[in-house]
Amino acid sequence: MKKYFLVLICMLGFANVHAQREFAVCDSTSFILNSDTTVIAGRNKLYLHANNTINTLYNFTSSDTNEYIRDFDIVKPNLWYTVVGLRYIGGPTRLYKSTNRGLSWSIDTSHYAATNSQFLSPAFLKSINNLQHLNGDTIIMFMHYYESGIIYSTDMGITWKKWFNNLITHYQGMLKCDNKYYIYGYEGDGFKSWMFGFNKHLLFTSDSLGQWTSFNINSNHPPCSTVYDTVNCIYAPFNLGRCGSYNYYKSFIDSLCAPLGYSSYTQTLLTIFPNPVNDILYLDFGSLKYNIGLKRIYIINAQGQFCYDNLEHSLKHTIDISKWAAGLYQIAIFDENNGNIIHTKFVKSN
Repeated sequence: MKKYFLVLICMLGFANVHAQREFAVCDSTSFILNSDTTVIAGRNKLYLHANNTINTLYNFTSSDTNEYIRDFDIVKPNLWYTVVGLRYIGGPTRLYKSTNRGLSWSIDTSHYAATNSQFLSPAFLKSINNLQHLNGDTIIMFMHYYESGIIYSTDMGITWKKWFNNLITHYQGMLKCDNKYYIYGYEGDGFKSWMFGFNKHLLFTSDSLGQWTSFNINSNHPPCSTVYDTVNCIYAPFNLGRCGSYNYYKSFIDSLCAPLGYSSYTQTLLTIFPNPVNDILYLDFGSLKYNIGLKRIYIINAQGQFCYDNLEHSLKHTIDISKWAAGLYQIAIFDENNGNIIHTKFVKSN
């Protein structure tokens, strides 16, 4: 399983996309600068791979062997960020900034002055989980543990503002699909790893009415940590770890955005019939080249709501959808053993 996740992380790195890092598990990612030059972010050092030669670009190693590069991002050609901190979640981190392609770095504490943060604990703004370039001049950072939240900058990291914060959570990143964003967090003492979605127009909206408080079940932010809400929340298997959970969520979002009938699992497709379907949907896993064993089956409607969540052992499965609303639905199926994903879509007729 670890080898599978490591390979996927490397693929994500070379595609220059956001990826998760975990000490001694998947703590190496790569970013392509041009056709023959790649930056490799290792556990403690940045390397430059050019002309088939690897040289150390910068060394972030400290006297504490439990420190590592928790996040590395190239926001634009002359704006790079590196987050260095302990392997243990919730501890203090240092944010390094480079404006000359990694040749020199300075510690950036501009986020310490984030506005709208007067009620946060002193440790909150000093503990960064991940930094993510959203688009244009917008950067977001996912902060701290247990009391976790999001701060953002719309001027490339010069000034920062708190968006929202919550207890009993551990925010890590955000993914997008069509007209929705999905925020995901990792497990902690007494709460699960989960992800929830919201419409794009709600991004950075005010929390004056408590819309982003996870304990308000009628709000835009469902209480994924405190109750098991399979309608509004997506839960990663408990034994995946940080990188495994990230890959799980990333694959899940990819399945939501996939074209009709597409599958990333190339050993052959799941067979579903009929399509369109009116009452009984039949799933046949017998066409798979290898039996993927225990399977978690999700079905999501066009609004991103979960209509079905079930574990299945058999090769053939039926689902009664006669009372479901007409429209487009998406199926995402995960192998509980090695993380392989199958995804496809079907139409529920009137």
